[in-house]
Amino acid sequence: MSKPSLQGQAVDVELKVQSPIPIVTDDCAKDSKKKSCSGSERPVSFFIPDSVRDKRNTPLLIAFHGSTENGSIFRTRTTGYGYDQLACEFGFIVAYPSGYKGNWNDSRKAVSYPAKVENVDDIEFTKLIIEYASTNWHTSPQKTLIAGYSNGGHLCYRLILELGSEYIAGAAIHCANLPTDDNSDCKPIPLDSVPVVIFNGTADPVNPWSGGEVSLSHSAAPSGSVGSRGSHRSALETADYLATRFLQTGHDLEMEEIEDLDEIQDVRQFRDPVNGHVLVKLVAMIGEGHYVPVAAGEKKALVIGPRRGAIHAPREATNFFFSNIPELKSEVLTKSRASLETVFSKLSIESV
Repeated sequence: MSKPSLQGQAVDVELKVQSPIPIVTDDCAKDSKKKSCSGSERPVSFFIPDSVRDKRNTPLLIAFHGSTENGSIFRTRTTGYGYDQLACEFGFIVAYPSGYKGNWNDSRKAVSYPAKVENVDDIEFTKLIIEYASTNWHTSPQKTLIAGYSNGGHLCYRLILELGSEYIAGAAIHCANLPTDDNSDCKPIPLDSVPVVIFNGTADPVNPWSGGEVSLSHSAAPSGSVGSRGSHRSALETADYLATRFLQTGHDLEMEEIEDLDEIQDVRQFRDPVNGHVLVKLVAMIGEGHYVPVAAGEKKALVIGPRRGAIHAPREATNFFFSNIPELKSEVLTKSRASLETVFSKLSIESV
């Protein structure tokens, strides 16, 4: 896959975070250079469009990869630079962090990969990414968006439930349903809610649309990357649960169900009737498997099921963010106004 022409710069950094399981011993006090005591370096790749380099209060999107991937794979192969292209178009910065040994410490009890077993603090890692971007490129902490695929999507569920709206303005979930209560180790913030759009394939063999056990039991893969992930809600139950959190915070919601006559996608969404914003949206990608559909994506997973590529999921996610989150809608209005002013200015010059 050829890299598209992007007007921006990729910056690779390593952020120092606490060790997977913080250990406080006399040996740590004597030798602060030990990784188990003083923490470790976690890689993050940022993409900064030229158009936002000198601006302030820029939105930040943190994109979390799927199991056994890393930030670079998610950026290039899984999404085909889709989020980078949208960052140039809409004006935001993208961060692509890499999980611990290929995975994230997500919201499920049953998983067995090292990030979960060693209790890696990916919530604190996320906070560090937000802080680093704000310090170096003046991103707005109130405009932090997250997107995640599969295992990364499950981390996003944890972030919206445990970090909440104080840190997260909106989330896009690719190919992930919430775990059932008996399989969840999340501690949700009470009376809090975050706008969410979910993209799930109706023919996904890994994350079943109708819920139940998620299991990877195929050929050799990195430690902890196969086996049962435990019981999960259905896609509809997941969307309904997230909508209920808005109801608990005092929002009135109207449910809308939209059937696509072209059999590309069906939608269930929950809209605030007062301002018209869609707060929870579930996109049923009809006949799609376990991947992020983009025009140029080359996702190759252990098992992904069928792929039709009928929608561009990152673009749908970005449109959701900038159409329904007030802090981001103002960005679109400002750009539209600036574009109109440029057009009128040119017309005035030509008429003289």
